[in-house]
Amino acid sequence: MGQELQKESGRIAAMFDGIAKNYDRMNHMMSFNMDKRWRKYLVKRFPTQSSCNVLDVATGTGDLAIAMAKHSSHIKVRGIDISDEMLRTARKKVDKLRLNDQIVFYKENVESLSFEDGTFDYCTMAFGIRNFQNPGKALAEVYRVLKPGGRVYILELYKKPSSKIIRFFYKLYSKVWIPLLGTMLARNKAAYTYLPESVSEFMNRKEFKKVMKQAGFMAIHHKKLTNGIAIFYEGVKI
Repeated sequence: MGQELQKESGRIAAMFDGIAKNYDRMNHMMSFNMDKRWRKYLVKRFPTQSSCNVLDVATGTGDLAIAMAKHSSHIKVRGIDISDEMLRTARKKVDKLRLNDQIVFYKENVESLSFEDGTFDYCTMAFGIRNFQNPGKALAEVYRVLKPGGRVYILELYKKPSSKIIRFFYKLYSKVWIPLLGTMLARNKAAYTYLPESVSEFMNRKEFKKVMKQAGFMAIHHKKLTNGIAIFYEGVKI
């Protein structure tokens, strides 16, 4: 697929609409539940005693938004996504957990946000930015809606784990087993072929940090998680 990966918002939204029902189960299964550990790492960076407003971009089925709300009752989250079915699933989960006073979901495209300048203290993105048509434009919009001193926290999968052995098996797993699992369990081979390919086609760490800087962020750094299978990025709006 290479550079021909199609990331038009309508196409991406339709793809995620089609896998929303099995999305959580597939995520946990494919990552061997490491996705929960990675979200936990991000959430621990939030204060527990001070109030803050958070924009959760590409919120999906709301796992990260829910984890933040459980971390502290002082955290208010607005989660956005372009997939109706993902948002429908997220709202059901929030209703069941009675977290509606902390979490509200909206259908929005991050590349053209409706929020006013300087609305949020934090912005989070978990495993979504590689699916954006224009990551630089998305980050510029996030920068706009953050308050001065606000931070962006980003989790993303990485195409080159640190260990050569892990890299070999990771590539095999991504190319063969994930599409097979997607076909068997989610009945959607196309989506679960696209998803690992989107990881392999995404920018390397140096390139992505450059895009963050071009969007205006400073004090940018990253941390490898689980031998570099996932990367945590942080940037500050000065």
